[in-house]
Amino acid sequence: MNSLWPVVAGVAPCLLALTAGQWQARGLRARCAQLQAALAAQRDTEMRLDFIAHHDSLTGLPNRLQLQMQLEHGVAYARRHESLLAVLFIDIDHFKTINDTLGHDAGDQVLVQFAQRLRQCVREVDTVARQGGDEFIVLLTELRTGADAQQVAEKIMKAIAEPFVISGGLMPVAASIGVAVYPDDDEDIETLVEKADLAMYAAKQRGKGASLRFLPSMQARAYSSLILETALRHAQEHNEFLLAYQPKLDLKAQRITGVKALLRWKHPELGLVMPLDFLPVLEQSALILPVGAWVMATAATQVSRWMDKGHLLTVAVHLSPRQFFHKDIVQVFAGTLEKARVPGRCIELEITEAMLIDKSQNTEEILHQFKQLGVRIAISDFGTGYASLNYLRRFPVDVVKIDKSFVDDLSRGGAMVRAIIEMAHTLNMQVIAAGVETSEQLAQLTAMGCDEAFGFCLSGAVAPEDVEALLVGRQQRIASLTSLVAS
Repeated sequence: MNSLWPVVAGVAPCLLALTAGQWQARGLRARCAQLQAALAAQRDTEMRLDFIAHHDSLTGLPNRLQLQMQLEHGVAYARRHESLLAVLFIDIDHFKTINDTLGHDAGDQVLVQFAQRLRQCVREVDTVARQGGDEFIVLLTELRTGADAQQVAEKIMKAIAEPFVISGGLMPVAASIGVAVYPDDDEDIETLVEKADLAMYAAKQRGKGASLRFLPSMQARAYSSLILETALRHAQEHNEFLLAYQPKLDLKAQRITGVKALLRWKHPELGLVMPLDFLPVLEQSALILPVGAWVMATAATQVSRWMDKGHLLTVAVHLSPRQFFHKDIVQVFAGTLEKARVPGRCIELEITEAMLIDKSQNTEEILHQFKQLGVRIAISDFGTGYASLNYLRRFPVDVVKIDKSFVDDLSRGGAMVRAIIEMAHTLNMQVIAAGVETSEQLAQLTAMGCDEAFGFCLSGAVAPEDVEALLVGRQQRIASLTSLVAS
């Protein structure tokens, strides 16, 4: 027993050393595991930060920074392999109205679903990026012809045409697409995107849901529009706009009961510029809001002046879509009436037929708000679009204005004019004929029961004092025409 003791005594330190070594190894393994976890967490954090830096937080699509990198890589690949690359610039139509009327949450839902549909229309090698706001860019690589890009644009249009599910309900959404192809349209990356943007705006001018390939003429028009917009801004700041008034004849009472307010530009060098030469650019720019407000205020003030002289006239004022769907339009108009001390019944607001049938807008609500002010609502150029008089039943419309093209067709019998008049009267709406140029047309419209008419047959647009001259009988032209119709 004693002889074993030295052996046992020698083993004990070995066991202690072994145990200590195991503890140390276990600690090292734990430390290594901790370091590995820390490194993995750091990598995840770096990857998340990199993703955030290069992607849109709402849709998860690549952002401008990532798109720029993809564009550079795509152009390098196309140059190396002598293939084509296309940029599709896509903008959601009337997206601001969706945000203003349904709220930003609904707008976010539209953006997310829109992004998903774009992804489903392209290949893995393509890129879908959010440029910002409601603008998206699709980068198509490895194309054989420019027509391939247009086919993808049409595919996107079909995908977007299906209603979007927003807050449990269905809502139509439309978009405009501009297409530019490398190297056919340009070899510079930034210029290529700019040309796709120009094509998108050209598509938007055609109406909702259009797609166009870039053309050099678009660049020239854009440059001309920019120059014109600058000149219009100068005109607005220096009070170069004025209003002329075209008399409207009540065909039953055979007297002037209203006028249509028409904008003119008194250019210091060019003289009087007609609206066809500048109104399209004005309505597409933000200038239409202050200029439109000036038109309403000036027309209301003129009505007040005529009232003070004993002339009770209804003044028709046209509202562009940008004005009509502006969030403060009704409040601004109410303040204008109050300041001018003019009752709402003296104002007739004209909107286009297309604005009625746009289901993505809150047209009906805005019209009811205007009706609370007592104003008359008129639909201009009726019959040139897709609306029908039966469709108008749910809208508080007072007047239907027959387009000049139908008035010109009166020589062939005027079946369309007669049908519009009869159906409008059935719905308790009045009918105004635009662009009446001959006494024969005036006689036919009167016989058909048309309520009002205006055109060069009666008078062109004139200054306020000339309207007064017509009202008090200083000019015999209207009198002779009305007597001719009566006979």
